[in-house]
Amino acid sequence: MKMIIDDVIIRKVKYMDIEKIVDINIKDWKKIYKGIIDDEILNNIDRDKKIERWKKRYNIGNVIVAEKEGIVLGYCRYDDNVTYKDTDIDSEIIALYVDYEKLGNGIGKKLVEYAINDLRNKSKTKMVIRCLEKNENARKFYEKIGGKLLEDEKYFEVEGKKYKEVGYIYDIKAE
Repeated sequence: MKMIIDDVIIRKVKYMDIEKIVDINIKDWKKIYKGIIDDEILNNIDRDKKIERWKKRYNIGNVIVAEKEGIVLGYCRYDDNVTYKDTDIDSEIIALYVDYEKLGNGIGKKLVEYAINDLRNKSKTKMVIRCLEKNENARKFYEKIGGKLLEDEKYFEVEGKKYKEVGYIYDIKAE
């Protein structure tokens, strides 16, 4: 399935997209998480290691990219819920990144819409997206697109350090 909105193509990831996805991820981490995640962690992100990890798992679950004129602008990874056991949450967006310089152009929203439509087609009804508690821009975006804050306590761990996350729930059942 491919979706085209305002010359932005949303499509399944290809092996050749891996380096661009990793570059977007690293660039965003260094910009967005500055002051949230320790500088030492941000300054020591290993690009080669990330590329190798993606090569091993790029086709695990659902990964889509937003592309315009052959340039990857962002990506989204989503799948069945594995985080919230014993709930009616049946799916989750695991990662959503848009090139920092392209934020505010509707690309993230298009990626989320594609993911939701695909999940609906798979009979999913409730989706969650998590982000770091101190990531105010992501939180505003998730609320703007209809997310309701979950009352729970989850943590994201990187390099042995834990950072508090918040989750946003979406009712995605087909109407």
